[in-house]
Amino acid sequence: MSLKIHSPYLFGAYLFAGAVAGIVVIHPLVLAIMWLEFASVRVDATPFLEFMQSRLWLAFVPKHFDMAVAFIALGGCLGFGFWLFTRVQVQRIRALRFLEEEIGRTIPEIIKAGESGRVEFKSSIRWDLQKKSINRGLETVIAKTIAGFCNTRGGSLVIGVADDGNIVGLEHDYGTLKNQNRDGLERAVADIVKKKLGGDIIPMVHFSFLEIDGRDVCMLSIEPTSRAVYLDEGNASTFYIRSGNSTRHLDVREALEFAKSRWQTHS
Repeated sequence: MSLKIHSPYLFGAYLFAGAVAGIVVIHPLVLAIMWLEFASVRVDATPFLEFMQSRLWLAFVPKHFDMAVAFIALGGCLGFGFWLFTRVQVQRIRALRFLEEEIGRTIPEIIKAGESGRVEFKSSIRWDLQKKSINRGLETVIAKTIAGFCNTRGGSLVIGVADDGNIVGLEHDYGTLKNQNRDGLERAVADIVKKKLGGDIIPMVHFSFLEIDGRDVCMLSIEPTSRAVYLDEGNASTFYIRSGNSTRHLDVREALEFAKSRWQTHS
């Protein structure tokens, strides 16, 4: 059961909480700093507890009410800041939820349409279905595909789906992970990207999960990047692009020509 509170009440609650914090938290902290300052220059400084007790009550004396108003206003500003931050986060969560729902409706359509220049299927990230064992070479294949999409126009990599569109699921991959769930798979793919392509590429890869016919599939929505993405393969760095329904390796000359046209800069 969810609790729904109207926004004006929430706004007021944040301001009230901030105002209270201004009096009971910020005010004592400021006084403590003042005492430290006085104690550093006077050997006969008032003991800390005595100083705090005498000063704290001044905020509630009518003669010094302006001081209380100042701390209430300061706390209110703090509360407003937290309210604003929370609003942004809530809107972001709602947007992500909407995006997930939209993608959830789209994934079956993408799978049904089959592979293309913007879509590729992979059965797993590390589990070899034929050998029935872990095959780390498959991680390089995943990285190669991501690099190809990054270097071209972006695209979608659907994991847990065979080349013919049959749903394989992610259960075998889950079994190879420390955290045997969706979060674990997302971390594993992020580690592959970081290790083989570069940590700055991770934000360009967006994850969406969906259960189809009782099996999980994961779709990576990959943005085109503003720089050339190279795949680290041992001691060599290789360059891949998306060409037709496959990912193609370019030699040095081809890569330079492609990069010149793809990321052409104007002086």
